[in-house]
Amino acid sequence: MQIVRVFNHLVMMMCMLMSVATFAQAQTDGTSEPATTKIKNDLKSYGDIDLYVFKDRAAFLAIMDDTLGLENIASPEKAFAKLPRSPFTITGRKSGKQIPSCQIFVPANIAPQSGNEIFAQLMRGWFGQSLTYQSSAEQTFEWLIHHEARHCMPEHFGDGDAKSHADEVDADIFAFNALSKTIKNPNGLAADIIAFRMITAALFADASHMTGLSVKYGLTAIDPQETLTADQEIVAFRSVRKLVFARARALATGVNPTNRELTRAVTELREEIDQGGLTPPSPLVSEILMDLDDAIAHLAPKLHQSVATR
Repeated sequence: MQIVRVFNHLVMMMCMLMSVATFAQAQTDGTSEPATTKIKNDLKSYGDIDLYVFKDRAAFLAIMDDTLGLENIASPEKAFAKLPRSPFTITGRKSGKQIPSCQIFVPANIAPQSGNEIFAQLMRGWFGQSLTYQSSAEQTFEWLIHHEARHCMPEHFGDGDAKSHADEVDADIFAFNALSKTIKNPNGLAADIIAFRMITAALFADASHMTGLSVKYGLTAIDPQETLTADQEIVAFRSVRKLVFARARALATGVNPTNRELTRAVTELREEIDQGGLTPPSPLVSEILMDLDDAIAHLAPKLHQSVATR
């Protein structure tokens, strides 16, 4: 998601995912040095991109002051009163000129050196802390890096759900294409990406990131039955979210559904569609529910099998 904020002489764009190129001096741990060097070398062609891993809001403001100057930002304490939990990007123009670098800020608890898998964390740990991949956790992290590098490019400086939605799809496919030329199992990475996007779009994401179907069509030979607009996809994912959480609440034995109850809700809805007992509001909703069930089975097979209805 891209959020445009206007300050005294500075336009900043915050992109809610991941990017990296140059590690801050304070960052001494993390991915192995060869992996870090490879990332830096791969992203040089994208221009100046700096990564800062920050522990808390005070550390973030200190970096901002050092790099851009808090005096250039109207009411920085108010503007950054609450920071995203996900990585975010700041770039734009200062005094009418493009800021030389694209700055990426990553909360320390989801940075590679934390030992956490980025897909698992962005899915809030609901499907476990250690997922099952056809590629690897390292490759999915690298894919997210290239995704955010795409957001650093000027043509992605936009606002509004439709523009942001298109940019998110474009960034996913751009990042995959960048990696698919060099990795051994591009089909495996594509499958992991599609599963991740189906789950996050259906259960967590804001409108601009409800992109699971578009990403699936872009990374496979599957063609949609008809032209899919951003509005149609967003409406379909919202319908799925409503169905899934309503069923999960009905199954819940506590105040809130557990991850097993949520997964059971998805499998039940999928089975009812297969057997003709449920008629969703549109074919897109049926497609998403089936893909969502497959996605959970893909990334969290043990959890899925523990509640499978078929």
